[in-house]
Parts: sequence; C-alpha cells; structure tokens
Amino acid sequence: MIWLWRLLLGGFAVAYLASGTLQLWVPPLVPFLAAAAVEAQFFVSGARASRGSRVGSDRGPQERDLADFGWATRTVEVTTGDATLVLRPGELGDDEIVDWLRLHEEELAALGPGRHELAPIETAESPVAHHIPPPVERPRPVRRRLVQVAVVLALLSGLFLLDRSRASWQKLPAHDRAATLSVLAREASKIAGHPARVMCDVSGRHVGYVQDADGLAEVGGRRMWLTPGICYRLAKVTRLTPGTEVAAGHAVAVLAHEAWHLRGVANEGLANCYAYQSGVSVGRALGLSTATARRLMRQQLADNPTDYIDAPAYVVPAGCHQGGMFDLNLDGTHFP
Repeated sequence: MIWLWRLLLGGFAVAYLASGTLQLWVPPLVPFLAAAAVEAQFFVSGARASRGSRVGSDRGPQERDLADFGWATRTVEVTTGDATLVLRPGELGDDEIVDWLRLHEEELAALGPGRHELAPIETAESPVAHHIPPPVERPRPVRRRLVQVAVVLALLSGLFLLDRSRASWQKLPAHDRAATLSVLAREASKIAGHPARVMCDVSGRHVGYVQDADGLAEVGGRRMWLTPGICYRLAKVTRLTPGTEVAAGHAVAVLAHEAWHLRGVANEGLANCYAYQSGVSVGRALGLSTATARRLMRQQLADNPTDYIDAPAYVVPAGCHQGGMFDLNLDGTHFP
C-alpha cells in the first residue's frame, strides 16, 4: 500500500502542474505538501533501513562486493582419501589453504567419505562447517505493482479528461474570441482615454498563478494582459448563475482596474475604486443589464475589504463612496 500512496501523492502533484482545472480550484500548498509527504516517507524509510542494517550486521566484505570481485564464487576441490572437500578460501593463498587443512586435519577426517561443501574460510583459524546456501530471494510482486500503477494512471487519466472537457478561453471559437477582445479593447480604451490593446495571456508569461495576478497593465501605457480564465468569464459574463455572479463581477472589475492603470492611475486601491464605478458601463457593453451590472459592482465594492485583507494596498480609500472625494459622478443616484 505504501507504493500505492506514493504513486497517488506524487501523481497528484504532477497532475496539478499540468491541469488548469486543479490550479483553478486547489491551492498550490496542497500539491506541495503531497510531494513533501512522498519525500519525507522515502527519507524515513531509508533512515529506518539504514539503522536496522547496522544492528548486528557483519563488518566483513559485503556479499555483493564479493560477488563482483569473484571471491564469493571461488572454490577449491581437495581430495583426501574417499572424501572430496569443496573449499571456499576467499582471498587465502595456497600456503594458507595448506595451513588450514593441516590445522583441521582431524575434523576433516571425521566428515567421512563423499563430497563435502564447506563454509567460506576467512583465516587459518576458521572452523570446519558445512556450506549453507543463501536463501533464494522471493520474486518481487511485480504483478501487484503493475496493478497499482495501472490504477493510478487510470485516475490521473480521468483528471486529464475532466480538465480537457472543461470549457475554457482556448476552446472558444476563433470568431468568439476575436469579438470578445474587440469589445474589451474598446471599453479599455474608453477608460484609458487612448487606444488600448487587451491580450489574453495563454502562455502565462505575464499573469497567472506564477505571477499571482489576474491582470497586468502598463501604467500610462497601451497594453493590458488578462488570464485566460478572466477572458473566458468576460466572454460568458451574461451566463449568470447564483454560483458564478461573484466570479463574473470580479472579471469585470479586473478589466476596469487594469484600464485605469492604462489611464495612469498607479495606486491599486484607487484603481479598484474607479473600477467598481466604471465597471457598470463595462458590464452593459458585455451584455448585462444596468441593474445586474450595478449589482455585481456593488458586491465587489462591499467585498473589497475582506477580499484584500492580506493585500491592504488594494483596499479602496476612505473617500470611495457616493459624494466622496473619489466619486466619478457617473450616476447621480447610484454608487456604483
């Protein structure tokens, strides 16, 4: 079972790196802990085996070393009367073998006629003993290991199939992606006050889990990068369900936030404040009703302090309210 757990944990860590779905829903700490658990188990099992092998172990040459260098299989046959002795003298020379035979002459004579295979001789004082063949190693349970590997591969294949079946930005038809990018660029240009280019960073070079960002923009520049997940939510923003409203509102806010960076606003909290206000018009341009777009942006504004509790720079400033210092006066009756 330990091998099965190793395969499962190690395979999960590898699957996480290759699966966009897992990266979307599972925190990076989980596969890291899975890989660390496998490494720790290998270390502990190795330490136990090493400690166990030192207790009562033979300090002489290892069996494998003897086999590699030929001493383990070296035999010498000596005939005395009706007895044939098969000696295993190891590294002993001929003179030392003769000395051993003389020293144990009476014990050898007591063996009687026949063929006698004797235990290895290490020194001239080594006693006379019959050779006991080493136990035959049991074949490893290869079939069981193969079954375990097959089970793990089947589970990982299922994960990959689920990942491939998940809707994503890359799987949208080319004309849908082009139309969405056209709308996004138009809305970003309106906020920025100059032509802007919106790119969905499929390669992950600019945004994503590695950079820990859903979007990136050149402050005062013309280029903006969004993750494929944000682009997909914007493309399907009108398909709202109770479980997707927060994600849809977040996607709209990310686009507007980065557009304000293109306008020249470098402060993250202020960019969020402006984004929640201008996000209403962005939502309308993407197909949402005014009431729905306003509801999504209000939710984003209300959740802002808790969403960014670990990143206070993104919390909206104190004047971000109707009639406040940072009210864009886009609607005299609503904020956003």
